[in-house]
Amino acid sequence: MIRQKIDDLQERFKKRKLQYDEKIATLSDDLRKLQDEQKKLNEAISKVRTFMANPTCPPELPTAESMETVKPLDGIFEELRDHISTKQQKFEGFKQTVIRFKGNFSPQNTFHFRTEFNIDADYTEFAAELNEFISNNKIEQYRVRTSRQYATIIKRIAKDVSDLSQHKSDIEKTILEINRDFRENNFAGVIKEIELRAVESNDRLMQQLLNIKHFDDEHGYDIGQLNLFTAEDNLNRTNEQAVKLLMTLIEMMDAEQKRENITLTDTFKLEFKVKENDNDTNWVEKLSNVGSDGTDILVKAMVNIMLINVFKRKISRKFGDFKLHCMMDEIGKLHPNNVEGILKFANVRNINLINSSPTTYNAQAYKYTYSLSKDEKSNTVVKTLLTIR
Repeated sequence: MIRQKIDDLQERFKKRKLQYDEKIATLSDDLRKLQDEQKKLNEAISKVRTFMANPTCPPELPTAESMETVKPLDGIFEELRDHISTKQQKFEGFKQTVIRFKGNFSPQNTFHFRTEFNIDADYTEFAAELNEFISNNKIEQYRVRTSRQYATIIKRIAKDVSDLSQHKSDIEKTILEINRDFRENNFAGVIKEIELRAVESNDRLMQQLLNIKHFDDEHGYDIGQLNLFTAEDNLNRTNEQAVKLLMTLIEMMDAEQKRENITLTDTFKLEFKVKENDNDTNWVEKLSNVGSDGTDILVKAMVNIMLINVFKRKISRKFGDFKLHCMMDEIGKLHPNNVEGILKFANVRNINLINSSPTTYNAQAYKYTYSLSKDEKSNTVVKTLLTIR
């Protein structure tokens, strides 16, 4: 009887112990899981704190609002970190795109786009301003405004070139009078013929200005904006041509920055044709190509005398003919026969030459011959040597 009770108690103890062992094992598993989860949480918290202390962490992250979620902390952290990294990469790509875009503009660009960026906010502000610029179609406003500006510039250039070129007829008339003057009273000496002509200028800058004037003459009413006489396609082509002409002009001006202005002499090129005895120079641009130094000086003197005589004739029509005295340099380089010839060449035009020379020439060719010297006080002493009456 007692033995039976003992066996029953032992059996109940075993069952009870087995139940408790199972509970202990379950609790141990739960504890181990909680400990593992705690460890992961601590590691995730440590990673988050390290990341938030890193300069790469977005400044708005610490103040971000909390959100309820069932996702694990380490998963949230990895997802957030990947998202931030992707966002930063995209922002760096965005910044590079902005930098490439702004590279098309100078600091003083027409659209007033900013070209200097110091902080990240400058890039986003630039993008916002650009978006507003495009959304409101401001490019069309600038197109119209710019079209009017370059149309005005072309008109101004055309007018200035026209004003500069309007004296071309006067120049050609003067050249004709010089050529006629030589034929009427030519030179009794080695110079048998002198002829001048004005040809088109080979100055590149002047040529471009003339191109702009010709363009304005042909398309003056087509530049800038539509009107009753233009079609849109023709307008676009005309505007493109106008811009190309102005850009080429700017490039030429940049290449010649030391050149301050365009003068009348840039609008044409003067050429000379001289026949010395049997030697014909044909058309040359410089008198230095005529012959020897003496011949060059002789031809220059003759051209200047004829030029003076042309203007002297114009004045004589109002006040009557008169005599004019002119000084002539480098007379010593001329042959004595040419000295007498140039004096007669001037005298028949009522132009009296005054010149000095250390070389003695035929005194009878001059009406007056003087000797100039210095006294002991460095005063110039003039003595009359010869007077021809």
